[in-house]
Amino acid sequence: MANAIQYTPAKGYVMVSLKFHDRSAFVTVKQTGIGIAPSEQTRIFDRFYRVDGDRSRKTGGTGLGLAIVQAIAQVHQGSIQVQSEPGKGAEFTVRLSIFCNLFSVVAKGEILARGWG
Repeated sequence: MANAIQYTPAKGYVMVSLKFHDRSAFVTVKQTGIGIAPSEQTRIFDRFYRVDGDRSRKTGGTGLGLAIVQAIAQVHQGSIQVQSEPGKGAEFTVRLSIFCNLFSVVAKGEILARGWG
């Protein structure tokens, strides 16, 4: 999210969506920022890698964010994908496997919480 906001111009947008399909949750972050060249798209998930060193020095960051997201997704038997073109923004989709059934916690006839358990 921080990268999406940071690299999106003032009149651009960042959109976040959550969808469920086939026992998986898909979290998508789409933005209209600067985009990522195809040659860089496989490397952006490497620890400490930054697409443009000069740009990263100006905006901060360590190059760990996407590597951490990928590691978390893999621990949950999921994945992360990117679709992007320079000048046209980027779309990142994280897929997480869902192993549990939907449950509701009910007390005194009132639903207190709903979730996966």
